[in-house]
Amino acid sequence: MIVILIDEAMGRAGKMRLPPLGVGMGIYLPMSMTLLIPLGAVIGWAYDRWSDRQSRPEFAKRMGVLAATGLIVGESLFGVVFAGIVGASGNDTPLRLVGENFAGVAVIAAPVLFVLLIAQLYRYTSRVATG
Repeated sequence: MIVILIDEAMGRAGKMRLPPLGVGMGIYLPMSMTLLIPLGAVIGWAYDRWSDRQSRPEFAKRMGVLAATGLIVGESLFGVVFAGIVGASGNDTPLRLVGENFAGVAVIAAPVLFVLLIAQLYRYTSRVATG
C-alpha cells in the first residue's frame, strides 16, 4: 500500500515511477531470479525497437509475446517434469550429461551452445516468416 502511494505521488510529480510489482518481486524473489527480470526487460526493449523497424511491426511484436510466453510455459512445465524425475529417481542430478571432471567445460559450453541454437532458430523462423 505504501509503495502504491509513493508510486502515485512520484507520477503526479512527473518523476520516475516506482512500480509496485517490481518492488514486490524484488522483495519476494531471491537475487538469482531478481537479476533476470531487468535482463528480460532490456531484451524486451531491444526486441521492441527491432520490431518497430520491421515491415509488419505489430505482427513482429505479437510473435515476440508468443515466443516469450512459450519460454515461460516451457520452463514451468520442465520444472514440474524435472521435479518428478528427481523425486522418482532419488538423484538430485538425474539428467547430468558430464561428470564432475568436465563441469567447468560444461559451464562454458552450455551457454555458448544455447546462444548458437537460439541464433539458428531465429534465422530459420525469419526465413519462414518472410516467405
